[in-house]
Amino acid sequence: VDVVSDCAGKLESLEYVRQSVGVSHGRCVACGDSGNDTLMLGGENRAIIVGNAQPALMDWATAQDNCDGPDAAGRCERRMYLAKDREAKGILEGLKAFGFLGPFTEPA
Repeated sequence: VDVVSDCAGKLESLEYVRQSVGVSHGRCVACGDSGNDTLMLGGENRAIIVGNAQPALMDWATAQDNCDGPDAAGRCERRMYLAKDREAKGILEGLKAFGFLGPFTEPA
């Protein structure tokens, strides 16, 4: 869902919807491809940067602390995913990496 208020930025809009429907940060994902997405992608939610993102956003993303605390095995749990695929396929790639999507099988 793409929701942006006339009176607020992307992160504030995402937070408003997330809180309104009672979704935790761990179950909320922001996706972006340009430098005007950095505030939204830098929030507490998970983030996907698609493969066709502008170079400045990719540079910003690689410079971020991407650890959202240790997982059950004590490893860093990633909050941000840099997809290789472009556009919507990159979003699907990231959702799968975060465990939101199972393996895709072609319909018979």
